[in-house]
Amino acid sequence: MTLALRLDLGLHRLLPEWRAMFQRRDLQRDLIAGLTVACVAVPLSLAIALASGVEPAVGLVTAVVAGIVCALFGGTPLAVSGPAAAMAVLVASIVQEQGVGALLLVGLLAGALQLATGVLGLGRYIRLVPLPVIQGFTAGIGAIILVQQLPRALGMKPPTESHVFDVIPHVGSGLADVSGAAAGITLLTLSLVYGTPKLTRRIPPQLFAVVVASVLVAVFSIDTPVIGDIPRSFPAPRVPRLPAELDVGKLVFTGAVVYALASLETLLSASAVDKLAGGTKSDPDQELVGQGLGNLATAFFGGIPVTGVIARSATNVQAGARTRRAAIFHALFLVVTVLAAGPVIGRIPIAALAGILFSVAFRMLGPATFVQLWRQSRPEALVYALTFLVIVFVDLLEGVQWGIVAALGVAAVQLGKQKVVVRTERIGESYVFSLEGPLTFLSSMWMETLGREIALLEPGRGLVIDATRVTIVDASAAEMLAGLVEQARDRGLHPVLLGLTEERAAKVRTAAKDGVQMAEALIATEREAASVLDGVAGADARLRVGVERFRTTLRPRYAGLFHHLAAGQAPHTLFITCSDSRVPPNLITATDPGELFLVRDIGSLVPPSGVVNGSAVAAAIEYAVGVLHVEKIVVCGHSGCGAIKALLAPAGARPDLRELGAWLDATRVREILGRLPTSLGVDEVARLVVLGQLDHLETYEVVREARARGELSVSAWFFDLGEGEVEEWSATAGQFVPVTVAPAAPRATPSEPERAPAPPSLPKPSPA
Repeated sequence: MTLALRLDLGLHRLLPEWRAMFQRRDLQRDLIAGLTVACVAVPLSLAIALASGVEPAVGLVTAVVAGIVCALFGGTPLAVSGPAAAMAVLVASIVQEQGVGALLLVGLLAGALQLATGVLGLGRYIRLVPLPVIQGFTAGIGAIILVQQLPRALGMKPPTESHVFDVIPHVGSGLADVSGAAAGITLLTLSLVYGTPKLTRRIPPQLFAVVVASVLVAVFSIDTPVIGDIPRSFPAPRVPRLPAELDVGKLVFTGAVVYALASLETLLSASAVDKLAGGTKSDPDQELVGQGLGNLATAFFGGIPVTGVIARSATNVQAGARTRRAAIFHALFLVVTVLAAGPVIGRIPIAALAGILFSVAFRMLGPATFVQLWRQSRPEALVYALTFLVIVFVDLLEGVQWGIVAALGVAAVQLGKQKVVVRTERIGESYVFSLEGPLTFLSSMWMETLGREIALLEPGRGLVIDATRVTIVDASAAEMLAGLVEQARDRGLHPVLLGLTEERAAKVRTAAKDGVQMAEALIATEREAASVLDGVAGADARLRVGVERFRTTLRPRYAGLFHHLAAGQAPHTLFITCSDSRVPPNLITATDPGELFLVRDIGSLVPPSGVVNGSAVAAAIEYAVGVLHVEKIVVCGHSGCGAIKALLAPAGARPDLRELGAWLDATRVREILGRLPTSLGVDEVARLVVLGQLDHLETYEVVREARARGELSVSAWFFDLGEGEVEEWSATAGQFVPVTVAPAAPRATPSEPERAPAPPSLPKPSPA
């Protein structure tokens, strides 16, 4: 693996964007977006700080520092970073168990790990966390926030411990002390958060809800706890102090968990921004560089760990942000808010922030996610449930650990699932067993079952163990396969092992007791299997076995497509190629049914328009272009073409093939040959004959008109059977070159000139 190091922290990539921030273009849009996001960030930052067990002002400081640093150095220009609800419970547990000093050290460690990950170019690997674990974690955090904020929502003093088993009894025993005012403010806040968007999208609902609640408390002098004094100055950076008692092991582990979860949340947010904004995709490595620097900076300013935040980033995009300035403006607006409106912020009711957190928790819970997962994959739904339950009722970190272990267990079980199908159809008098999916050491029980089946088979018959749809074969599985073949041979059967790749077949030969004898049982195709077994049936049996394979394997996979195609076809390409059985159009183009309108004839030849009355090829061209409106015509020849060999053979060599000769004469391909050097080989001639068919296509009025309208393109292709390579004619290069996604000039070989010469002039067909 090659590491893309960013020892300059990505500055080389960022400088053009930094310069763009000093231009007037889109300045107004970025200012409006920054102000909009700030209106959302103020109540959320205060609420998340409250849920994190730190002073509300810390949330604002964190949002300011992260908003500037992450915006400058991140890999997602329109993302907004700051304190996140997903991290609040983890942060609160650190503060409660080891103090704020330990929290700052955890932030430094997480930031350093993120920075190292981004510098080393390992950002893509952060996403290797199972989705059910992420979803269960998110829902678990939502449930804990909901429970932990209950006392504040009811106007009660929170318990000393914030675990669910501490909070619920505390609330239950203190119901007599519930404040109706606090409960009312919480309900009002929730109502406004959910109700405001139904009336207008222009007002940030969280800010509006907090403002209304605060005004009501002030105007009616409602007795309910408020935030209190907010410092009207910005803290200076300082080195975090070590706590008096420090559990280094737990601190390091917690830092690693914060690093993993914060990084994952950030990259998920970046993906969401990509979908919303379109255009340029985010850079995960640069994003982690920015987050790492952001977490280091916030720790020095006494802040809490940060992530990219989906809600604020989405608001930024929807408000019209165009550059990184928008996130920086949002941070500057927060600074102004702290300096100018500190006393006002201090009057915000705690119950209102609890209402904000309730709305966040409800969104994180999302029971519909679990229901959908249960319908799609119950094992993964159980991973979700396990993660959720352990997080809520045991411990946050243990929930993540158990969730990942459970997900790995599910993956291992699924990896070990080996589907064994005993087909009733036979090749001659032979039995056929089919294996599907991964074959690993975990498949031993399936293989033992297959061994018991083999022990019951009638001796003297053939046995085909079909492994064409096996996706993985490890060393243990190779030994098991070799054992099955040897067991079948000992039983008196004639076994063959069908469809293994060369690499997998080598593993089986190595694992066998007799590698030479095993090599004789390794067969590449089902036709070869039929030829070596006793009681061989002919083409009819081969076709019938193929139809049964289609029914059992391919038809279910393509059921939806066939249902759609039953209503009609809309192919994009007319593909004209040779009838040669070795040329598989759908295979070499990896196309599904319904994509290619196929014409197969001897030699991939196109008769000029009007030369042959009632020509099937001509009729197909008119129908494909005039009725189906295909976008492209491909004429594809191939190496070792029998039609070309027949053309080059001495006259009268095969007098019995009169119809073939008549077809070659009708397509006027001999006129093309008459203009070519006699020294050319069969494949060189075949390539040039394909080019001649493009001239023949131009004789069709329907083709000329479609090309004139810019609705149709034509190409000459060539399939090299020996190499399995598909080539196309490049007019620029003057030769056939490999077909690529983006047509490219060919690479010259030492034996050929830097630029191949143009092809010989090909004759135009005479008018019909």
